[in-house]
Amino acid sequence: MLYKSFIVTGEVNKTVLDPGLISTVAEPKTILSVYVTVDEYHDNFVEGWIETKRILEIPDRLLDTHFKVGSDDAYQSTTKIIRIPIDEPISPGMIFKIGIRCGDPASVLTGCYEYRTTS
Repeated sequence: MLYKSFIVTGEVNKTVLDPGLISTVAEPKTILSVYVTVDEYHDNFVEGWIETKRILEIPDRLLDTHFKVGSDDAYQSTTKIIRIPIDEPISPGMIFKIGIRCGDPASVLTGCYEYRTTS
């Protein structure tokens, strides 16, 4: 398995996607899962896209957060999602992108892709 990190800084009333995980003819890929956290809960949505097809839409409140980590009133997450299984092949020439659809205020999405190259 291989991993690629991402950070997506959301913008108010927009969907912002990262540059993505590119599948090529020389190195086709399958996206296995994404690991994600959000900076704070703002009722925004994490989205995953393969080109123009949305395959993932999850409210931020279901995800883990790193808000106030190390402080006395830090969130103690025990039931939030950290790993989102996907297991979708990405056709050569296509891109899987993760992003955040924000209202007001915006959020920051941090994580990594878990993927493998396929033959």
